[in-house]
Amino acid sequence: MQDADLDKTRDVLENELITAKQKIIIVIDDIDRLANSQIRDVFQLVKQVADFPNVIYVLSMDREVVCSALAEVHNTDGNEYLEKIIQVPFELPELRKSKLHKILFDKLDMIIKNIPEKVELDMDYWNNVFWNCIEPYINTLRDVNRLINTFQFRYGMLYQETSFEDMLGITTLEVFEPKLYKWICNNKDAVCGGSLHGFLPNGDQKPDYRKLYHDEFDILGINPDFAIKCVSTMFPVFANDVNKYQSVYQPVSNTRSKMRIADETRFESYFMLDFDDIKVSRNIINNCISELNKDELRTVIEKIDKQGNIIYFIEEMQSLIDKIPYARLGLIASVMLGLQGGFKGETSKTIFQRSACETAEYLTISIIKRFDTEEEKNEILRSAVENANKNGLGTMASIIYGIEFAYGRLERKSEKKDEQIINLIHLEELEKIYLEKIEAIATSETILDMNQLNFAFYLWKFFDKNGADDYLKKLFKNDLNKLKYVCAMSGRCTGTNGSGWMINPEEYSEYISSDEVYEIIQSLDKSKLNEFSDIEKIKLASFDLNYNKNRNEFVNEQEAQELVNEWNTEKKE
Repeated sequence: MQDADLDKTRDVLENELITAKQKIIIVIDDIDRLANSQIRDVFQLVKQVADFPNVIYVLSMDREVVCSALAEVHNTDGNEYLEKIIQVPFELPELRKSKLHKILFDKLDMIIKNIPEKVELDMDYWNNVFWNCIEPYINTLRDVNRLINTFQFRYGMLYQETSFEDMLGITTLEVFEPKLYKWICNNKDAVCGGSLHGFLPNGDQKPDYRKLYHDEFDILGINPDFAIKCVSTMFPVFANDVNKYQSVYQPVSNTRSKMRIADETRFESYFMLDFDDIKVSRNIINNCISELNKDELRTVIEKIDKQGNIIYFIEEMQSLIDKIPYARLGLIASVMLGLQGGFKGETSKTIFQRSACETAEYLTISIIKRFDTEEEKNEILRSAVENANKNGLGTMASIIYGIEFAYGRLERKSEKKDEQIINLIHLEELEKIYLEKIEAIATSETILDMNQLNFAFYLWKFFDKNGADDYLKKLFKNDLNKLKYVCAMSGRCTGTNGSGWMINPEEYSEYISSDEVYEIIQSLDKSKLNEFSDIEKIKLASFDLNYNKNRNEFVNEQEAQELVNEWNTEKKE
């Protein structure tokens, strides 16, 4: 055959095909997806070159697209051209939407069944996401397969830290609407909000967000009405800005507990497999809520605190407060009350910052409020005070302070019924236990470094003013103790120039004047700065720089740190 020409080669091949007595079926799919010239080439090859005996060609195509292409290339009727080539045509009816939905749902069910943990769906929210973000793109079986292939890979890796509904919704946009997907990825503040979202300079009016985003989507070549509807479905902050609510509105408070894409701590995970913002896995948190015994729970929380992630943990627990089994409330509350006085750190928000202790206190109160009986609530609080160490007692003082206020006591005239966690009889018993506890601690060690000393000392003074005053008089024989007391009473404040520390003179003026504090700081031997913590040094520098200034004109931490650096230089010299 080396010297055979094409005609002879064809004859040999045809004879072999006849002799084989086998039918060969060749399927050529997706013809309508080719360029017009390629479509013409396929039909010419099938008809003129590859027309062999016992060979059957099944040509799969969108007839309308192919006819249009052939008409353009051959300048003839495309239908007539096909009729000369196609011997047996089969017209397949378009797959009904309901059938496509069933195929999609069946495939999603298989994905869920292969997930080792139970996937909980919010059916109202799922319906919104499906109809507004997914269904418009599911028009063919190919669409179903493209979506499933991408989704099952991503969700299989991220199911423990993401919402099923949102992952499917955002994956749909990634596959079918990449421009909108990219816009969401690059506009986290617009869709999730942030600490400063919604704050406008004085006198400025809220912009017309709907028009702003409508024009932006239009410029990007995205259907504006669909985009606004889709983004509003998954992002409550965005929905609020454009005043577009779905039939079942999802409040912002749900985003964290349900691991929604709208939760700013999980947002990036939906796009880049980036878990940096997820400080503690949901699996660990679920174990804390449902599985760990008291010692295990304490160990895990202490480890999280040492890693610097306690605030994230507390905020996650707060979002899941209603999921804590009733039988576990007492255990979790007692462990939190025993540890929270020593928690370190502050929230990362630029305004309204709260310490880790304050955040933990809010969580603990929320847990205690879930108890059905007043006796259970009282038992938890009573045990916490009786077993509190120095820092823990400061936290308990803050909780007692809040209950006292709820009854219109401590110079407050109005009552707040829903904050009256325990009855007055139990409250007065708690006061006695607290007083005995703080007096015992003050006798054995200094309380000037106590967490939340402002609440602790205020209550001591309210319950036993003479005892509290006598304690301070003894301490104030040492000027350094006077400065430590002022530091303990300082509070964080935030303004346009940043965050800093200030103290209301009313907190200390009964015992020491601002002038005396200032003079002690000025005359302080800088070698004694080692007796103060880093944060205490910043507070002293803040007092120095704020002295005789208007209360609205306070220095920020950076300015205070600069003065501390100068003091350290003087100390070395």
